[in-house]
Amino acid sequence: MPGEEQPLHRLVDRAKQDTNRAAAIKTCDDVWGDCSGSGLECDEYPFSSTYERAAAGGDSPTRRYSSRLIDAADNGAGGTMILAVYTQNRILGGDPFYVTITP
Repeated sequence: MPGEEQPLHRLVDRAKQDTNRAAAIKTCDDVWGDCSGSGLECDEYPFSSTYERAAAGGDSPTRRYSSRLIDAADNGAGGTMILAVYTQNRILGGDPFYVTITP
């Protein structure tokens, strides 16, 4: 899985991050329908802030991703946490990093 056995790479390009979010949201909409007003948001893995993101094309070795609806507050908190990880560990654009997934 990308991030656990293969590194993810930080992406700082906001336009590509936004394109990724749109791809993840389209997947959520296709599977669960419009969630507007439900208190849920579409979350994706790998993170939109990585080159291995949902909307990745030629700049990614894989096109594997997951997206699903989660609580909007949890989604926001997760985004804040990943930004803190980048900052505290000085992970810059293009830098590789690994993710330990704990079920």
